[in-house]
Amino acid sequence: MNKRELILDALQELLYEGTAGTASVQDIASKAGIAKGGLYYYFKSKEEVLDALVERQYSNVIETCRIKLAAVNVAASEKIKLLLYFYRSTAVDQSIDVALHEPQNAAIHQKSMAFIMRQLAPIVADILQQGVAEKIFVCDQPEQMAEILLSPIIFLLDPGLFTWTDHEVQLKLKALAHMLEASLQTPADSFAFLYENWTQQSLK
Repeated sequence: MNKRELILDALQELLYEGTAGTASVQDIASKAGIAKGGLYYYFKSKEEVLDALVERQYSNVIETCRIKLAAVNVAASEKIKLLLYFYRSTAVDQSIDVALHEPQNAAIHQKSMAFIMRQLAPIVADILQQGVAEKIFVCDQPEQMAEILLSPIIFLLDPGLFTWTDHEVQLKLKALAHMLEASLQTPADSFAFLYENWTQQSLK
């Protein structure tokens, strides 16, 4: 294993231990068993190590979603449903997920949400453009609409940030579905899959 991966593994271990949020560059280097200068050869700052760890953890999830979507030939509305299903069912290490929700790891958690948004939004935008071509969506700004669709799912419904009841979450998802249907000028209940058969586990 190369030193870059050792550094990322070290930060991941600190994440498990609950000290990654406050760890220094020296702490990360010591955990990796290398000199502080050796860490700087690969990363200019702790910030870069955090970014790289988040990317490593979530890039596989996003790429799996992309591959699975490329293998199906369905209408745009069904493809959005499949994307969300693939995303929810392609889990990262549960220990990492739990650790990200610890208060001391808030910075890493925020980075993970931002990374997911940046990677998923272009995929959703492509699906929206497909829907326009199929004449089932009306959408002049697919990139921005994709971000609006994803923001509540990634941020507002994150159980580490908000403690909504099941009923409150269902109401929020229903509001999102109605907003999307109105904005995209698609038939009523086209996005009902967002809130139907909803469970706490389905959004994790």
